[in-house]
Amino acid sequence: MSPQPHNAALSRRSFLAAAGLGGLALATGCATTPPRTGSDSTAPPVEATGPRTIPDPTHWRVTRWGADPWSLGSYSYLPAGTSATSRAALARPIGDRLFLAGEATDSDYPGTVHGALSSGRRAASQVLEGHGYRSVVVVGAGAAGLGAAQALVDAGSDAVVVEARGRIGGRVWTDDMGDAPVDLGGSWIHGVRGNPLAELADSLDITLVHTDYDNSVLYDTDGSLMDWSRLDHLYEAMVDAALSSSSTHAMGPELAPIRERLNAEEQRWFDFLITSEIEHWWPADVDKLAMATAFFGKAFRGGDAVPTTGYRPIIESLAAGLDIRLETAVSSVDHGGPGVVVDSEQGRFDADAAIVTVPLGVLKGERIRFTPDLPHSTLSAVQMLGMGLMNKVVLRFPEIFWDEQADLISYVPSTKGHFVEWYNAVPWTDQPILVGFNAAKAAAEIETWSDDATIETALNTLNMIYR
Repeated sequence: MSPQPHNAALSRRSFLAAAGLGGLALATGCATTPPRTGSDSTAPPVEATGPRTIPDPTHWRVTRWGADPWSLGSYSYLPAGTSATSRAALARPIGDRLFLAGEATDSDYPGTVHGALSSGRRAASQVLEGHGYRSVVVVGAGAAGLGAAQALVDAGSDAVVVEARGRIGGRVWTDDMGDAPVDLGGSWIHGVRGNPLAELADSLDITLVHTDYDNSVLYDTDGSLMDWSRLDHLYEAMVDAALSSSSTHAMGPELAPIRERLNAEEQRWFDFLITSEIEHWWPADVDKLAMATAFFGKAFRGGDAVPTTGYRPIIESLAAGLDIRLETAVSSVDHGGPGVVVDSEQGRFDADAAIVTVPLGVLKGERIRFTPDLPHSTLSAVQMLGMGLMNKVVLRFPEIFWDEQADLISYVPSTKGHFVEWYNAVPWTDQPILVGFNAAKAAAEIETWSDDATIETALNTLNMIYR
């Protein structure tokens, strides 16, 4: 079946580009926890209506970002009542020896690997400007930490990177599904024009495959093919109500009166649009999201693309030549003396300064003790910003049975938010792989399911479309 163009009067990407938006990490997820197989998992809401006609997957991955103790979420968002000034506050130096980095501190491209890398380089420049410190401990070996350490070493400083995980990359994680590399964390390079990640990929001779989000097909709850134009009036109402104001009020109350006036069928369609067009960009429920979240950050230029190698070689190039200590979880950072002392179960690190690049969720969870306490402005920023949740289900099949020419396969579920978007990974991997997404409340609910229940529901959803 040929993909249908998304011909809404104002498509999602057209609106976002016009508004000059940034910070939209479409594909984050990570799984370091064991598979859930216990009986306490909730039952999946999509049951098979008969024998499945689609093939069983040969490989699969289920990510649980919220359960990951070194992330406690996927990426940051602006809750109602919050503005981007909280990101700027989080990026300010704390005294002259403690500095914070990570995507949540980047005002231009929050929620992206690009933003994380830029924040690390910004923190390194803060360390170097006027201080000339010779030794720096960098906490975290994600894009922010590696970018910071690389900049410090290039400037002649001694940097050691300490990382709690047994791998580098943080929320960027390329795994192998058979002979195909697939990113379980950040997947896209958002805005390839002028993006340092795209330039780095080019220097490594990595092919980037562009994604056309409007090259999509849409299926209704019963699996019937729908024309996108049937949702135009709902899309325009959603944009006018929730995405056309820079108010810090919550989006949800603006959308609720519209939904109440719709019949049951249109309510399902409206819920689908809210999920796919809002909650899959900023991974939180619309009742929590500030309307202003759509107006902060810089616009992405040049379209989005996926490296065919996955992010792995890009991350490895950032880590080349650095002193990195894996499986070294930091418990405390003392920045009150003439230097800093970073403690972990694996030992103590003394340096002139420290750059802490752990995710916002880890800061919110108070997994690291700071002495003296972080200043009020920093703590307030940590509390004000939200940590969203987005997860993936990656399935490799023995053959392609879906719309091979489409970049995006969309589905209107009976239960709001469940498996509404599937990306066709064939163009990136040259293998029969689909990547399904869940965000916000739906992702949190599905995290409680067993792996078996999650895969079963995903397959039943696909079977509803392609039976």
